[in-house]
Amino acid sequence: MKALAALLVFGLAACSNPPYPRGGVQALFPQPPRPVLQKVSFEGRTVQLATMSGSGSTPLLFIHGSPGDWQAWARYLDAPALARFNPRMAVDRPGYGGSGAGQVMTDLREQARLLAALIPEGHPAVVVGHSLGGPIVGWLLLDHPEKVCGGVMVAGSIAPELEAPRYYNRLADTTLARLIAPSELLWSNVEILALQGELQKLDREWARLRRPLVVVQGLKDELVDPATADYAERRIPADWIRIVRVPAQGHFVLWNQPQTVIDAIHGLPCASGADDVSAAPLPG
Repeated sequence: MKALAALLVFGLAACSNPPYPRGGVQALFPQPPRPVLQKVSFEGRTVQLATMSGSGSTPLLFIHGSPGDWQAWARYLDAPALARFNPRMAVDRPGYGGSGAGQVMTDLREQARLLAALIPEGHPAVVVGHSLGGPIVGWLLLDHPEKVCGGVMVAGSIAPELEAPRYYNRLADTTLARLIAPSELLWSNVEILALQGELQKLDREWARLRRPLVVVQGLKDELVDPATADYAERRIPADWIRIVRVPAQGHFVLWNQPQTVIDAIHGLPCASGADDVSAAPLPG
């Protein structure tokens, strides 16, 4: 049993031990300004998000991977380079943090619909997702163009053929594993087991994308195959996508090289804050 426990924790924790600080708002933001934590209810689900005010009119929404929480984006919420976005929001996805711990939502399209309700009316948002947050960005761009003007995927898990469950995901889906593995890892495993089928649904929809998308992919990523960038290049309409391949970076590129992500955000036409750019393709 100890050997099985070690194997499960090693395999599942590969994506759950990221290099960002954890703690409450006061600990993460010792000096003001600080984000405000709030809970929003929509169709029977309650979602927690951290909101930071800015000086502009374009909202910015950050979506974490699996597992995770809003704290993954703390240093983006207070980044001076993003101060003109307003509001800046980082969400606990359904099933994590303050959004119904354990009540994961495997339907990624439904997750996108839920998160779209968090975006204020009147000004389309830029949405940024890491890992499993990436396909949710895709659905937001496809299904909610009135709410979203552009997106950034960072190490996004979007290629169906590259996202089959690994051996430790199968091991974790056993009665014995459920007795010994940490709860958050088991919740994450439920999402991962369903992921390939969810991505096959998304794969059929890419041709209708009409919002700009930047894909940031580390070429040393051990969790999301770097060939995901090649998939995106093949499947997503060329006028609406830009690929940023980052040498010598892995799955945690958003924390190890944040300027790359910030540059990707600023590279979206609607990040300028100008009017009438929400449907503009990316410049060639």
